[in-house]
Amino acid sequence: MLLGVLALAWRGCRGIARPHPDRVDRRLEQASGLAHRPLAALQDRPAAATPQALAIWRVHQQRLVAQLGRLKVGPPRPGLPERDRRALRGLVLLGLFAGLVIAGTEAPGRLLAAIAPGLPAGPATPGIVVQAWITPPAYTGLAPVFLQPGAAAPAVPVGAHLTASVTGGRGAPVLVLDEDSTGFTALDAAAWQAERDLARPGRLTISRGSQELAAWTISLIPDRTPVAAFTEPPAAIVAGGRPTTQTRFAWRAEDDYGVTGATIELTLRDRADSQPFILPLPLSGPPKQPRGMSVQDLTAHPWAGLPVRARVVAKDALSQVGRSEEAALDLPERAFQNVTAQAVIAIRKQLSLTPANRQEARTALDAIGDRPELFENSAALLLQLRSIGALLGRGRGQPAVDDAQARMWDLALALEEGVADRTAKALEAARQEMRDAMEAARQDPKDQAKQAELERKLEALREAIQKHIQALTEQARRENTESPLDPSVPQLNARDLDRMAQKLEDAAREGRMDDAKQQMAELERLLEQLQSARPEHGEQREQRNAQRRQQGRQQQDAVQDMVRREGDLLDRSRSRAEGGANEAPAPRPAPAPDQRSPDQRAQDQRRQAAMRRALGELMQRFGDLTGQVPQPLGDADTAMREAGQAMGEGRDAAAGAAQQRAIEALQKGGREMGQQMARQFGTGQQPGEGQEGQEGEGQEGQEAGDGQGTGPGQNPTGNRDGQSTNPRLGDQQGQSRRRTTRRDPLGRPLQQGTSGTEESGEVRVPDQMEEARTRALQEELRRRGAERSRPQPELDYIDRLLKTY
Repeated sequence: MLLGVLALAWRGCRGIARPHPDRVDRRLEQASGLAHRPLAALQDRPAAATPQALAIWRVHQQRLVAQLGRLKVGPPRPGLPERDRRALRGLVLLGLFAGLVIAGTEAPGRLLAAIAPGLPAGPATPGIVVQAWITPPAYTGLAPVFLQPGAAAPAVPVGAHLTASVTGGRGAPVLVLDEDSTGFTALDAAAWQAERDLARPGRLTISRGSQELAAWTISLIPDRTPVAAFTEPPAAIVAGGRPTTQTRFAWRAEDDYGVTGATIELTLRDRADSQPFILPLPLSGPPKQPRGMSVQDLTAHPWAGLPVRARVVAKDALSQVGRSEEAALDLPERAFQNVTAQAVIAIRKQLSLTPANRQEARTALDAIGDRPELFENSAALLLQLRSIGALLGRGRGQPAVDDAQARMWDLALALEEGVADRTAKALEAARQEMRDAMEAARQDPKDQAKQAELERKLEALREAIQKHIQALTEQARRENTESPLDPSVPQLNARDLDRMAQKLEDAAREGRMDDAKQQMAELERLLEQLQSARPEHGEQREQRNAQRRQQGRQQQDAVQDMVRREGDLLDRSRSRAEGGANEAPAPRPAPAPDQRSPDQRAQDQRRQAAMRRALGELMQRFGDLTGQVPQPLGDADTAMREAGQAMGEGRDAAAGAAQQRAIEALQKGGREMGQQMARQFGTGQQPGEGQEGQEGEGQEGQEAGDGQGTGPGQNPTGNRDGQSTNPRLGDQQGQSRRRTTRRDPLGRPLQQGTSGTEESGEVRVPDQMEEARTRALQEELRRRGAERSRPQPELDYIDRLLKTY
């Protein structure tokens, strides 16, 4: 561009001629208004060089020089009028003036740009941008905090992570926190980044050289130590007025950001050097304030029966530990009935208090081993006793004591439970393995390995059954009883069980898994009877039967609740089928109009499906309890399914008919449940059991005139007075009298003060014929209550008669 300018300048200037000096003089004289050409006269000379002429000439020149004081150049005269005769030059001036007005204050710069050479500008220098943010620790759950330059920084938790970046400028900046500097790492030519953890508060600055780019005052929030406490003193759970073997620990904890772990720490009160025993606690509730209640059975621990100190220990994410105040308690222990087991447990407890005194414990064990009658002359128990003594004599350190105490517990259990209980546990394990093998074979019937495994498990189950029967028989022989089995249940022998096992094996080998499953359920039922038929632990068996009776009553109550709910669904289905709520029988209130809409039908369909699922769960639990599910409950499940399908299709009349069948099946199933429990678990009651107005097994166990099951006044052995007629049992002496809480003829419990023949808070059933008549009345009322087509006042009256006060 510069060369172009020079070329144009040379081209324009080469035609310019230098003016003649005479023309220059003439222009100056004309511009200055001088007459007679004085500049030219100054260069003249006189013609005569006489003295007089020269003097006159000098005076003339002096006058000319005096005129030169008014000499001036004058304005330029380019001669444009001669060249621009149309005066177009005025348009140029007009455009220049308009441009000056439009440009305004930018006019000088633009005029300069017009005459100055236009060279390309280099890249602009970027501005300096500072960004910083703080990320709290992950365990706090807080969001990152962005720091604005010039604004106050909020307080953040200890351990937060700072990230700062600087963009623009030259040179790496420096991050300083109270004279502790951190260098920036270059990301590229104009960007830097620095990171650091904030462990203490202070002034945070980002500077470059002597220039401070940003500054903040950092405040930190300390992480508090967790707080732990017992919400109530730990103690043994009391049931029936007596303490049980389970200990309840009710606790709570608190932390500002959340508790990550909690434990119960137990220490032996009389041994300061004992290692604490740790019980982990499951966390429940809000993480910042968890609380809970832990129930522990610590009877197997060596400290059972000894005084201990307990405390709750809580830990947070920073591994800070908070401990509660100590609480003193005595750990519950198992009450052994066997004298030898009591002696072994006493030695075990003494070892917990004085682990260094092993010789005394070994001497006591040797004294027990010298009397074989104390452990039934069992070689296995003697060998275990001698091994414990050898371990105490040769073992070293606390691990040997711990191992010896664990073996003592196993020895005490073996002495307490006897052979029959050990074979019972082995039988239960074999049953579980058989269930697992059947499930695996059912999922893949063609797998030969699984079929072979099923046969092995079945053979192991046979052996376990045989050993358990032998143990029961041997125990009955030692105790001079005629039968090891309970006279209140149908009697079994090894041949019966072997026949059932053979049927199960044949069905499994042929791939008929459904039949095998049915045979297994029947075998389970027989084995449950075998498990409960042990007269040597009559009190334990009665307690177990009482628990099962209680579970059965709860399931019967659930069936009765299903009857009520199914009746409500039936009423609404019939109301819809009849065309509206106004036709519903009085005195039930008319449903709102939206209840007759398809939404209400869909809601009833969902309720029906939920009730069917609940019935399925109840059937499964009752099957697990008794080994057999009454067929009417299955019929009720089918009726509920049909009712749900009918409601889904809008057929309310069909849904009502199916619901009616479901109600009848549920009632019949409830009666059969009572009969089945009476046959398996008896009809007796333990103190505090079944005294809430429920109808027990015996009260729902017989429908008048059906001639099936256990009738009034009969026990499961077929005798009305409790005497067994089973030839395998032999004659049993005495009478078995049913005792129940005081009830009126409808089965409702009488209040205190009601007349009746009392006997220790209970009464005898006055007459078997009256009992049968009462049950017949109850069943008739239930049957009529299930007929929802009856007038509503009659249905309400029946409900009031059946209601338990």
